Amino acid sequence: MLPSPNLRLLAGLTLLLSLSGSLSGTRVFAQLKAVKTTGKFQKQSMQQFRDQLTATQELVQACGSSAAACVSEKVGPDQRIETPGAQTFQVRWQWLREALDESKKAAPDERTQLMQQASARLSEMVNENGQTVAPGQFPAARKDADRILAGSEFSEVEHESWLDRAVAKFWMYVNLWLTSFSGIGRSAPWLGHLLEFLLFGGAAVGLLLFVRRSLQRQRLAVALNSQSTELAWTRESNDWAAQAESSARAGDWRDAVHCLYWATIVMLEGRRAWRHNPARTPREYVRLLKPGSAQQGALRGLTQIFERLWYGLRDADATDYQRARTFYDSLRDNAPAGAA
Repeated sequence: MLPSPNLRLLAGLTLLLSLSGSLSGTRVFAQLKAVKTTGKFQKQSMQQFRDQLTATQELVQACGSSAAACVSEKVGPDQRIETPGAQTFQVRWQWLREALDESKKAAPDERTQLMQQASARLSEMVNENGQTVAPGQFPAARKDADRILAGSEFSEVEHESWLDRAVAKFWMYVNLWLTSFSGIGRSAPWLGHLLEFLLFGGAAVGLLLFVRRSLQRQRLAVALNSQSTELAWTRESNDWAAQAESSARAGDWRDAVHCLYWATIVMLEGRRAWRHNPARTPREYVRLLKPGSAQQGALRGLTQIFERLWYGLRDADATDYQRARTFYDSLRDNAPAGAA
């Protein structure tokens, strides 16, 4: 027995709405992923939080001495601290977990630097939260704490917003609109066939677009030894290298290493090791290359010299420039097999 035109119409409308939801599923998933938290917060008192800071400092010191001690699981979950004044604030430890994971695989010098930065940040937290307030200073301290905790970053809104009400009203009208189609099936039986055609045709088009986009993304992972290096990238890389040689002849070794580093970055970018993004940090460029490859090792060595001299404000000499030049020549003469 064939289904009635009314039932076929409702089924077609339902499937059409499901298709529209599936086509926007990628965007919804990205939004949900962007707001995903590290998990539930563990409630602790202020004294427990101070003890946690002390244990965390010991963990950071141990990691600085040995890579085997860099265990991010020992950090524990994020915390919700309850103060004596019935106020609460949240502490997230995701930054420390990432630092420990990165230190576990880093070189000794880099691990020491990472742990020094983490230790400095923990010291700031101890200074802010680890000191007790003298009895005579409690009213002023309580007033300052109330002012800080009254900020928007510490508030938790539980009531329904006007946007939630607007979205609920919109879907109510959609439901009423779909209900009004219940009598159209008898007067227009052809509408069910049209909706079925639109549904399966739209699904086929969506699938083709998805496959096409996936193939485009795969083509972006181009090998660095490609013969299609653009002239503009090569010219800019050569300009940086020439400026490095000029600074080296003038005895300005620090600027020479700086220019040589950017000559390397522009050269690799011209070979399509990664997509152009000026917001990346030097260490992010290293992670974009194939893990464990000789090219990644050369770029990591050049990056360490550059960070120590340029950002660390250290004095440079001819030896530093020659080491950086060796890494640059290695990456220029031996194109990597591809980006990570």
